[in-house]
Amino acid sequence: MRPPTSPLRIVSPALGLIPSDTPPDLFDSAVAHFSSIAWVAGRLRRPGGILFIPQSFNPLSPRGDQFIGDTLGRNPRGLRHMLGLFFPADGQLTDGTHPVHRIETFCSVGVGLSGYEDVMHGGMVCSLLDESFGIVHELNTVLGKQPPAGRNHMTASLSVDFRRPVPVPTDVWVSAWIEGVEDRKAFMRAEMKGADGVVLASARSTWIALKEKL
Repeated sequence: MRPPTSPLRIVSPALGLIPSDTPPDLFDSAVAHFSSIAWVAGRLRRPGGILFIPQSFNPLSPRGDQFIGDTLGRNPRGLRHMLGLFFPADGQLTDGTHPVHRIETFCSVGVGLSGYEDVMHGGMVCSLLDESFGIVHELNTVLGKQPPAGRNHMTASLSVDFRRPVPVPTDVWVSAWIEGVEDRKAFMRAEMKGADGVVLASARSTWIALKEKL
């Protein structure tokens, strides 16, 4: 398969996506970290999965993707690693009319993101859920999906249910998926879980595909 072409900064050796100026150990260090955690490694080893580093963890410039990729991602007590995973169905990598609807994102969260003592700040929980929604759309864009799936999207609404306190430091995984599409609107859901598989937080969100510039 020819590598997709896109200005996005997703890193995925399996897809031939290694943007220029990507830190040389960005992908390998994330894979090594999560592979060392038994419950995460089990999920990574499922057949047919493709691993990738989300764009937000590999910023192009100091003017964009700074919150996740720089402010948090370059702080050893912040967001230490992020690794995405998806399972393409038949034709999904080559058929522009067949978008990806579900992704998983693994996050290694340091104690610097606590609110209450040893508990992840609620705003950070919201940010990781919101970011996971955006990753679905970024992946469809980098895979060259036809509009509206392949367009840039923005959050229109976000509703979060906090089920349990999320301890820090910790490793969590967020599963995000598209429930339905209506014109330029994508209706989405996500869940954050820990090692025991219990839902720690869940979210509903509506995203809007941006109109093309005239």
